[in-house]
Amino acid sequence: MRWHYEEIDYQHIDKARVARQDFLFYLITSASFIEITSDVYEKNLATFYQDNPKVVEWLQKVWEPEELQHGKALKKYVQTVWSDFDWEGAYERFRKEYLPHCTLDEFQPTKAKEMLARMVVETGTSTFYRAVERFSQELNEPILAQIAHNISKDEIYHYDKFYEAYEYYNATEKLGKNEIVKVIYERLKMVDGEDARIAYKAIYETLHDTPFEDRYYEEHKKGVSKFAKKYYPYNMAIKMLLKPLNLNKTVEKASVPIIRGALKVLGI
Repeated sequence: MRWHYEEIDYQHIDKARVARQDFLFYLITSASFIEITSDVYEKNLATFYQDNPKVVEWLQKVWEPEELQHGKALKKYVQTVWSDFDWEGAYERFRKEYLPHCTLDEFQPTKAKEMLARMVVETGTSTFYRAVERFSQELNEPILAQIAHNISKDEIYHYDKFYEAYEYYNATEKLGKNEIVKVIYERLKMVDGEDARIAYKAIYETLHDTPFEDRYYEEHKKGVSKFAKKYYPYNMAIKMLLKPLNLNKTVEKASVPIIRGALKVLGI
């Protein structure tokens, strides 16, 4: 691993200031739940790509341990700043409701297309943590900025590895540009997926005695949109999304405003 979460100096967090950030609490706690459930994703991916021992070995020995570390780092951050919050209890709620959604039925129909989908996911996570890093820097919270920076770099590395595998499978599948765009767009539409809603619900129900209502999550999403408008690295996301299309520079440049507009329409 390029870093280890136990080497981070959590005790230097300005807890009194950060603890007042309710939006950040929901954002980071939700992320910790999703990241620390990567063992389930890894098993599904390993099954789907069982024909490729090299890919399976990388998923098991590199991707899963690094993803789990992301979850552990964020979990420790939450437990340090919001020490009264029952992280374990909330996570159990999340896992119980979310696991039935984690099936191979959610995968793309071909190996190359699923790798494309993985690249979109890694684009989303790497840019999300870059946004968290920017927010943390403005908040003058260097510890969270450090964690987010480390995670973002890992996710970019994962994107590159998935791109290598995509090219390997696409040498046979030879996906056309329309097919590639369709997979990317379909996966982008899932950016506000069940995992985020279920995570928010689990946190809410752990904190409150009142029943959860979807309108609470819709309000949270408005906050996410404001957060994205200010901190989200759109140019970085666009570059990563366009890479599998192998466009020439002129076409790529002309595509940037179209992709940027699509991202905003999708709530990113």
